[in-house]
Amino acid sequence: MLRRKPTRIELKMSDLEEYETVKKEREAAAKTSKVDLNLTPEMFTAKNRMEIIHARIGYDPKPLPQPSTLPH
Repeated sequence: MLRRKPTRIELKMSDLEEYETVKKEREAAAKTSKVDLNLTPEMFTAKNRMEIIHARIGYDPKPLPQPSTLPH
């Protein structure tokens, strides 16, 4: 295997500015998510939560009719 010289990574001012804006956006999103987490227990009951989960995964808990119980 051939060895090569290490590559120099240059940090530009635009990179720093972009990093700062992304960092501020994530901090703002984290603050709003903390506020939303405080509202979560009041908004969802256990039954409502299960209905949301079932809808998300496509589960229908209603039993399928058996051929012997179908009307003729």
